[in-house]
This record gives sequence, C-alpha cells and structure tokens, in this order.
Amino acid sequence: GPARPSAPSRTTTAAARQIHMVSSSPSTTTTPFSVGGPSTELLDLFNSQVTSEFVASQLYLSASIWFDQRDWEGFASYMLAESAEERGHALQFVEFANKRNIPLKLEAIPAPNAEWENPEDVWVDILKLEEGNTRNLLRVAEAANQCQDYAVLAFLNPFHMEQVDSEAKISSIIAKVTDENKTPGLLRQLDHELGVESTKG
Repeated sequence: GPARPSAPSRTTTAAARQIHMVSSSPSTTTTPFSVGGPSTELLDLFNSQVTSEFVASQLYLSASIWFDQRDWEGFASYMLAESAEERGHALQFVEFANKRNIPLKLEAIPAPNAEWENPEDVWVDILKLEEGNTRNLLRVAEAANQCQDYAVLAFLNPFHMEQVDSEAKISSIIAKVTDENKTPGLLRQLDHELGVESTKG
C-alpha cells in the first residue's frame, strides 16, 4: 500500500510552535534576535538612553566652553572631542533603533551646568555624569536580558567597556587635579597632555 507520511520531527514541531507563538504575539517588533520582541520597559529605557547620550554631549560641550574661556586649551579640546563622541553614541542608538523598528521620540534636553568654581569641580561633575550613564546602560541591558533581546545585549557590549575605561580615566585625572596643591604646575602639564591626546583621537 502507499507509504505512510512520516511524523514531523520534534525539532520541526518545536520550530513551528515557536513561529506560531511569535506571529501571534501582540509585540509590534519581531526580529530573529529576540524571542518575543522587546518589552515596553526596554523600549522606554532605550529611548531614554538616547536622551542621556545627548545630555552627556551637552555637558561636555559646556565644560569645553568653560575651560576655553579660562585659557585651559587642552582641557577644552578634550571636552569638545568627548562631546562629539557622546553625540555619536546617541546617533548609534538611533541608527540601531531604526534598523530594529524600535520607536523613538526625541525628548527635551535640559540646559547643562555651566557654573563651576575650579577645574576640579568640572571633572567631578563629569565623573558623576559617566557614573550615571553606566547605571543607565546597565538598566537597558537588564531589561533586554529579561525579554531575551540578544541583539540589544550585543549592541550594548562595546558601550559597557567604554564606560569602564572612561570612569577609570576620569578618576585618574581627578586624582592629578586634586594633587595640584602638592605639585605646582601639574595641572598645566595635564592640560597639555590631554590637548595632545584629543588632537590624536
């Protein structure tokens, strides 16, 4: 008699079931990198991170202006380069969101601080900024992990490493700036070094 059709393999059945689950999911965004699409929390945090990167860019720019007006050309150049880098980060998030069809809505950027007493105060503000940005990125990663959005997790990895480097560097700079009282001239030397570094970058 005619051969009986073979039963579908467990793998085929499981795949079909997963496809059905994904296609029937209420999520508006479905990608091969996410089991069920990004959660509402992840979408909100991702959107907020774009704002955070622009906020960081503005503070660095404000710091650059402050240093420039006081003839700290190296510090000013360094801060200007960092401002551009933070803006670049924001645009990377925008580009990724567009590729993933993640809805974005640009938010208002508050005016950055522009009043500092001395260079140390500026650097302390910058460190606080970077520490806050690290916490924000970790919140985005945690939300991505909870909804198994592996594409977002992979996208965030380089940013996590950059934050580690940034915080270590700024902490080192603050230590040198604070030591200026013990070693006169150290601040001008550091100003020169960061100026050279920013032009190389």
